[in-house]
Amino acid sequence: MYQQHFKLLSRPFSLTPDPDFYYVSESQQRALNTLIIALRQGDGFVKICGEVGTGKTLLSRKFISMLADDYTVAHIFNAYLTPNELKLMLAQELGILLNQSVPSYRILLHIQKRLVQLAKADKKVVLVIDEAQAMPRDTLETLRLLSNLETNKRKLIQVVLLGQPELDEVLARHDLRQLKQRIVYEETITQMDRSDTLGYINRRLTGAGGDQQLFSSWAKQLLHNASRGNPRLVNILAHKMLMSSFARGDVKVGVRDLFQAVAASKSAISSTAKPASGLRFPYALAACGLLAIPLATAVFFGGGL
Repeated sequence: MYQQHFKLLSRPFSLTPDPDFYYVSESQQRALNTLIIALRQGDGFVKICGEVGTGKTLLSRKFISMLADDYTVAHIFNAYLTPNELKLMLAQELGILLNQSVPSYRILLHIQKRLVQLAKADKKVVLVIDEAQAMPRDTLETLRLLSNLETNKRKLIQVVLLGQPELDEVLARHDLRQLKQRIVYEETITQMDRSDTLGYINRRLTGAGGDQQLFSSWAKQLLHNASRGNPRLVNILAHKMLMSSFARGDVKVGVRDLFQAVAASKSAISSTAKPASGLRFPYALAACGLLAIPLATAVFFGGGL
């Protein structure tokens, strides 16, 4: 809708996790380093936690895209599975086509046979599970048992769990202590700080063929405050800011567009973690319904709003 107006090749703030727009924040880099080190070691579970919208799925896709040809990846997006469904989905990801009527123990035998074949071909197998906090207790136990598959030399499969902070609460259960003990590597993805948020916005704009100056400096600064450094919320608000500016026929995005976006995104904003430090007045203005910027505010900030 606004791409041609702003001379963009694509939508810079789409919610679809696209590795082409991947921005390596400090927190994301730590998580990525942890994943790489864990795979080199080749044993134990890896756990990456992060709040809603902090980029766990995009991290997993970037991570998978970096793996060499000697890795076989099974990627499960929906963790709310029964033990049997988990085995069937893993089998399918490994290229094993089975009927759902196949007994559970036979599914496991097929998986083990395939894993041994891959090991003999010098292929390492990685199972990446998104939204792991949704996995039922019995399925988590099945996952632990699957990780027991090994040769005399190494594990036949390595597991990466990505989930919201609730995953830690699930793993804290006494009856899951054996699984928790197997988590050798773990990292937490945090919200972006101000510097990373500005870098993220600029990376998105240039990645879509746009100009970093499309958003005014103040708009970027206050977008960080309004989003609390949450990448998904940055995308939601920035997209609506572009829509607002386009609707007025402007060629730049300013603070007034942020106010419009905040007012139209109260549910999304309230669902994120507590605000970043710094200026917070967009919330007060939006709450009072003050969507227009008074002349005094414009004078205070100077030009380029």
